Amino acid sequence: MVALFAVLALLASACSDGAVPSDETDAAEEPAGSGAIAIAALDGLSVVSGDGGSSTVVTDANPVAQPTWSRDGSRLLAVEFTSPTDLQTVVVAGEEDAVTHPARRPYFFFSWSGDGSFVAGLGPGPGGTTLDILDSDGRPVSDDSLDAGSFYLAWEPGGDDLLIHRDATLELVRDPTKLEDRSALGQPGQLFLAPAWIPGTRDALIAAPTSDGNRLVRIDVDTGEQTDLGPVSGGVGIVVSPDGSRAVLAHGGPAAAVDSIAISFPAQQSTMAESAVTASTEIIDLVTNDRSPVSSEPSLWAEWSPDSESILMLQARRDGEPGSEWVVWVEGRERPLGPSRLSQAFFRNFVPFSWQFVETPRLWSPGSDAIVYGGSDGTTPGIYVHRLAQDSPERIADGDVAFWSP
Repeated sequence: MVALFAVLALLASACSDGAVPSDETDAAEEPAGSGAIAIAALDGLSVVSGDGGSSTVVTDANPVAQPTWSRDGSRLLAVEFTSPTDLQTVVVAGEEDAVTHPARRPYFFFSWSGDGSFVAGLGPGPGGTTLDILDSDGRPVSDDSLDAGSFYLAWEPGGDDLLIHRDATLELVRDPTKLEDRSALGQPGQLFLAPAWIPGTRDALIAAPTSDGNRLVRIDVDTGEQTDLGPVSGGVGIVVSPDGSRAVLAHGGPAAAVDSIAISFPAQQSTMAESAVTASTEIIDLVTNDRSPVSSEPSLWAEWSPDSESILMLQARRDGEPGSEWVVWVEGRERPLGPSRLSQAFFRNFVPFSWQFVETPRLWSPGSDAIVYGGSDGTTPGIYVHRLAQDSPERIADGDVAFWSP
């Protein structure tokens, strides 16, 4: 490990305020794509500026995976593979050296609690996937773990309650240090993967099969009260905007087989007029329940920008050629960014589980004016930044996976 004094300069500029500039003067002073980017690669972990002009090495000897910023951008967590049988969590914070601790398992997903006190770590376990709760330095808070075949989750925005979707079951954990103490919220099945908690409320969005077909459901996590928000088509990805006003629904994704799973989730009466699916990717207004189309194309990844105004989507290339492309939706219009050759690490380890990773903006810059992703030139993986004011992306560094700080 090396001292991380240079990281502080990056974090101070990128993370002291994740809000969109408040006026034109501030916006003019902040160049597009500003902020700190965490890069994981086979040879270590680094933090670079958005233009690639400043870089600080955190670790430089071993493969690193899952670089994950805390929600205020003040801390960075990753897992380092020091040998085939030895691994550790790495946390970067403040002016200190990186803090490391032995890791229980090779984690493939981290998620910080809304208040930054805890980290949910998912990794392989005896049942398929196991949940450990870590503290803000990457250490397990207890000896307890929780196993499941399929495991997805959502933290309470700004707090530390944890909503978990284990196999077909939905449960609420009120104390992350006591995973055995869970409140059951029914068995909605697996039409969706990660639940989506609505900021400023005690409600979350899920999907469930009912006698009226597959439905989008708004559920109160304290009382279990449910409101039917209309139909969904096939498996659905659900992502709520950071301001809590809207959600993007990506229909038609692969849903887990539910025939062999006991489903207990009755249909609910809706107090609103019935709405119909308007497009493969659409928006639902969480106040009026009105839906509007975003894209006729299915989306493999759909991520709200920090300012809740734009959506970044990964879709099949529109020219009919094999491969994918990033598409940005803003102000009711789609803007394809061109073919995108993704790095093998990003495509293999993140895209299939996108509806879990997009719980918070990861690829968007803090100013909602650029995106970052792990790509490839055909032979060598690298980190690419596409500023929305430009026509093409820029390769800023070598690496496999990168995420922008809030």
